[in-house]
Amino acid sequence: MDILARLRLLFWSLVLVIWGLFMYQYMNEDMSALPQIRLAKNPFGKPAAPYKIARHTSRPGVYVPPTAPAMNTVGRSTRPAAGTQSLVVGNLPSAPDLIPGHAQAEKIAIHRAVEEAERAAYPPLPDGFAAAETRHFVVYEEGTAVSEELTAQLENLHGNIMLDLVAFSPWTREKKVFIYYCREQATYQRLTGRPAWSGGAASLSERKIYLYHSSEAFGILAHELTHIYFDSFFPAERPSPLWLSEGVATFVQSERGLSTPLWLSENLRVLSGGGGFKLEDLVRIDDMADADEDSVRLWYAQSYSVVRFLMRAKTGDAFYMFCRNLRDGQPVAQAMYRAYGMPYNKLSSLEYAWRYDLKTGKISGIQ
Repeated sequence: MDILARLRLLFWSLVLVIWGLFMYQYMNEDMSALPQIRLAKNPFGKPAAPYKIARHTSRPGVYVPPTAPAMNTVGRSTRPAAGTQSLVVGNLPSAPDLIPGHAQAEKIAIHRAVEEAERAAYPPLPDGFAAAETRHFVVYEEGTAVSEELTAQLENLHGNIMLDLVAFSPWTREKKVFIYYCREQATYQRLTGRPAWSGGAASLSERKIYLYHSSEAFGILAHELTHIYFDSFFPAERPSPLWLSEGVATFVQSERGLSTPLWLSENLRVLSGGGGFKLEDLVRIDDMADADEDSVRLWYAQSYSVVRFLMRAKTGDAFYMFCRNLRDGQPVAQAMYRAYGMPYNKLSSLEYAWRYDLKTGKISGIQ
């Protein structure tokens, strides 16, 4: 063995010895502190002051009074005598004097009370409509009965949307969305007061969507459901940015609702050729009322494309964290950097990466 190899061996041996001594000293000091950790007293030894819990539903004016628990009484205590050995889990006696019991019927009654409170606030049935309730929807369909195919497709659509938005709308486990499906356009206009060109309408605060039978109805439904699910994540004082909201809705409409608008592909080709808005301008737009139709469609296509890139560029919860940062009031660039890291520390960096990916698909894997 040459002198250089011996020096290397000696050096690494010294490193290991020093590291071992350090760890021994660190762990010895750390473990010596353990016996000093004591609870001052049993936090459950003293009975707490009585209290009441009132359950409030999501709708104002609806209140479910608390139900007194059914208490079981026994003739004698089942606590083990003093000095007995500790009991293994499998031999623990039933102790109704310690833990209140609840009969199965009482548990069922709780769910029935919740369901009845929900139904009490359901919108009234319009004339000429039938109603049906599913896991996530209350469906009002024009005619004598609600189509089973319609309810099945609604639940399928909900499941597909939740693949992307489950973290944004946990309330869907308890609250339902109300769908009004009209067979005739005239009925739709009568219910909504919308003009003839309107294909659908939605009330986000009331969780209502109005549609009529058309080839675009399913895509409109996916788009409007997304607004209800996604926009509810943001507080009223800080609503979702328009580009983000419409980008997510168009993404779900195309990817999950399988209803890609005819104009989307054409405008994506424009973006691939270098057209479109600068991202600094795109994110500042909050009103499209005065824009011409071509500019509106290009803006929608670019919002969709940027959102799709953000959702696919990095696995995990990066997109959710980005939206949460925006919800908490952070500027776009800061919210993006904290969620995605480098090189996404400014909008110009995002624009460069997005346009590169638009041509190559090498970042997001989208071809």
